[in-house]
Amino acid sequence: MAAKTGIPWTDSTHNPWWGCSKVGPACDHCYAEGVDRRTGENHWGVGVPRRRISEAARNEPYRWQRNADKFLAEHGRDRRVFTLSMGDLFDNEVDPQWRADHMGVMEATERLKWQICTKRISNLPKMIFPSWEVRWPQHIGVLITVVTQAEADRDVPRLLDYKERFGIPWVGISYEPAQETINWQPWLRPRFVGTGLDWIIFGGKSGPRWNDRPFDIEWGRKTRDQCAATGVAFFMKQVAAFRPTKDMIPADLMIRQLPQALS
Repeated sequence: MAAKTGIPWTDSTHNPWWGCSKVGPACDHCYAEGVDRRTGENHWGVGVPRRRISEAARNEPYRWQRNADKFLAEHGRDRRVFTLSMGDLFDNEVDPQWRADHMGVMEATERLKWQICTKRISNLPKMIFPSWEVRWPQHIGVLITVVTQAEADRDVPRLLDYKERFGIPWVGISYEPAQETINWQPWLRPRFVGTGLDWIIFGGKSGPRWNDRPFDIEWGRKTRDQCAATGVAFFMKQVAAFRPTKDMIPADLMIRQLPQALS
């Protein structure tokens, strides 16, 4: 958890627990797993206990909520909070009470703009509060990690179904670390035509073994152009991390837009 973070599309991160299991190609060389192992512990894998942080740390968002007017005065908007960078809200291995407690915190802190990011979108209907099915909190949006065409074909329709069914205010894609070109056009419908994606974050190879991964900057340009044609926000996060060229984003790709609900 951090009140400040280097992740450029958010202001803060909040992790009520640490730990996860690998479920797809984006999980290779997971940075969060590496951070966890450097503590001398391991909370990754099926059947491996997750580590819950302290109650005081879990309640930090309430302090951010109390200071919301100050943050608004300084930044002209409410604080954006990414959850979970060290796990997954919809992880099957997490104690349901932990998840319920965290959702309760999110629900109660309506002055924070929560950004859920998950690789397990199919679990969402089974794990949210029943009340969210009727009235989804409008300060909470959902990102899913998608890095291959097969993942997009499988998970984006699910995400858009839940957006429409539950009234999620915005949904988006973390296309990072990109593994191959993806055609986003089927899900980038203009708002007057139908429900579509609101945001795509694009990023290249990340982690200490970045050279193990395929990458082509043209995948980002293709995504940028498809977003621009339909008015969808496009956010270029990075070309690669942990090497000298990490800041060398081509000028034509230095675009960092957010959906209106987060602006």
